Amino acid sequence: MINKISVFLSEGIGLKLNSSDNEKEVYAYSIEVLLSLLLNLLFLSTAAYILNKKLELLVFIIFLSGLKVYAGGYHSKTHLECFSVTLIVFLISALSNTYLTAYGEIILAIGILFSTIMVFLLAPAENENKPLSKKEKSKYKLISRIIVIVLSLAAVALYFVRVSTGYIYITAVVAMVIESVSLLRK
Repeated sequence: MINKISVFLSEGIGLKLNSSDNEKEVYAYSIEVLLSLLLNLLFLSTAAYILNKKLELLVFIIFLSGLKVYAGGYHSKTHLECFSVTLIVFLISALSNTYLTAYGEIILAIGILFSTIMVFLLAPAENENKPLSKKEKSKYKLISRIIVIVLSLAAVALYFVRVSTGYIYITAVVAMVIESVSLLRK
């Protein structure tokens, strides 16, 4: 459905701009990515609003996506699968700081250790749709390692300010762990 809308819109844009077929394909792909992202954010924002987990959504996006951009990992084959997986992963991350508070320190320590090891061993995990050159692999490996360290330090900082932020650090660590596990799936 998103693909059809994207092609339709790109045809209209292409006609107005007198674009080549190749340019129309670029427009279609760009529109498809944008629509998918917007719908995903809409679903996630709706779930966050209903569950009163708006801060958790922000933390989830920063910690999961911040790492995923350079570390890579699992990518859904369809938009519906992407929406579903992202929503489920968000719900797990967001609700973990409600139901796993008794295990907060354990989750923090083991989660950071696990995520760091996974990123150092497996990142970047290539996607068949986005192969990486040797130079890109080296660059993404370094950047993903820096990111996992920075995010780990941020999670520890969130732990120390838990009086004012609640157990949001658990959401952060769970998001990192889920992204790290996705590195196993190529």
